[in-house]
Amino acid sequence: MPHSRKRHALALLLKKISFSPVVSIQGARQTGKSFLARDILPDSLSKKLDPKYVSFDAQGSKDFALTNPDTFLEQFGDYAPVILDEAQKVPAIFDAVKLRVDRERRPGAYVLLGSTEFSHLTRVRESLTGRMSRLRLYPMNAAETLGLAPNPSQHGGLIQEKPRVKRKEFLQFLDRGGFPGIFAVRADGERQSLIRDWLDLIVQRDIHQIPGLKLDSELCERILSLVATLETPSAGEMARILRKDPRTVRKHLEVLETLFVVQSLSPHPMGFGKKLYFLCDPLAAGALGASFLRKLETAFLLEQWSQRSYRDDRQFHLFFYQTNRGSRIQLLAESPQQLVAVKILSEERIDERELEVLRALGKKCSKPITLVAMTSLGETHRIKGIKLCPWEAAC
Repeated sequence: MPHSRKRHALALLLKKISFSPVVSIQGARQTGKSFLARDILPDSLSKKLDPKYVSFDAQGSKDFALTNPDTFLEQFGDYAPVILDEAQKVPAIFDAVKLRVDRERRPGAYVLLGSTEFSHLTRVRESLTGRMSRLRLYPMNAAETLGLAPNPSQHGGLIQEKPRVKRKEFLQFLDRGGFPGIFAVRADGERQSLIRDWLDLIVQRDIHQIPGLKLDSELCERILSLVATLETPSAGEMARILRKDPRTVRKHLEVLETLFVVQSLSPHPMGFGKKLYFLCDPLAAGALGASFLRKLETAFLLEQWSQRSYRDDRQFHLFFYQTNRGSRIQLLAESPQQLVAVKILSEERIDERELEVLRALGKKCSKPITLVAMTSLGETHRIKGIKLCPWEAAC
């Protein structure tokens, strides 16, 4: 079953459980959080641990925990870790967990799952600061959908010298995405229906579960469509097209980020532009009308964010680069020692003029920089200081 494939996040999750009293697993709905914690994790835990899974989607558990959070946790005192799914639905449980952890601080006591960020928007206070280690779970990346091991590349841009994913498999990933319950569905019509249901749940229900905010479902769907289709999907550009107050658009985008449906990338200080937004999965982007280039960008950023997250990579920070004339490099991965610039080209014919923005940045940059273009070429080539790599080399 696609759900049962091991996730690249598992090794980091086990590491966090070994030293942190509370671990959170957060990510968009249907990214596999529950299956990872309930079905995959227990088989990988030490035999000394005896996990207990409880979901606050069950009304009885939710009601009991809302009114008696301390008593609710007391009944599971002999289990570890206690896995609480959809923890944000019971904000009081966070203070109750804090009290128990402070009373007996031991690693791996609780695992909290959430399909929203634990933040001021969801009225979950930071009572677990210093006690909770976070893990972000993304939709499956291409390697996970194929049952491959994590990306072994040590390249600063996580680019493979020789792709281990075939072009056909990569193009299939662009169309099918990485949602565990959807990507393996063979019938295109059924797959499209499932992702449409996912989007409808986001805009019709999930955005309205954020306390204290009045949000517009129709506007939210239009914003998601623009995130999928605009060349430079900034909040200001969306507000201009929608003829809405930029504050209203930013409020909806903040909620969509809280739900992990969209992700943002900031401009590098050397360049221009405003924060840009991307869908979390290429299938979702495609369902909303994304071009081939936009699906390439979405898949590439999913690879970057997921792989770096599961490596617990805190060395590199990710940006995009844009000139004052609007030429854009989709990714700048920067560490204190180096910079990797990656431009994605979507057409089979390579126009060398599109590479000039890379060369210009190379001349402008004061630290060692690697210039990469992701192209349709089947093998890695070099052109005047620029490394040309196949699209699938990023998987």
